[in-house]
Amino acid sequence: MRTGIILLLSFLLFSCQNEDPKSKAEKMAVAVCNCSNQLLTLNKEAAAKEENIDFEAIQQAFMKARKCISELRMKAEDKQAMEAVLPLKCPELAAEAELLSELLAE
Repeated sequence: MRTGIILLLSFLLFSCQNEDPKSKAEKMAVAVCNCSNQLLTLNKEAAAKEENIDFEAIQQAFMKARKCISELRMKAEDKQAMEAVLPLKCPELAAEAELLSELLAE
């Protein structure tokens, strides 16, 4: 009986260690990345071609991404923590520092 309880407790202990709890900054970084996916895709497509760039679609995607990010209601300290985690969670957006600062501007 005692052995069974010890095995059960050790199983529960080790099964919980495999879960990687996400911090608030990680969740925010993933949300910001999701908000800007369409914009990043359109920017990448525009960079690959010289003609027929749909600037209107890019502008609409930018406004949509900015609205989505503003709805996250990040505080200044949340933004700093999110920006620190962003290179791991969304390297494409983290590489676009100027775009990121425009998206995060209030």
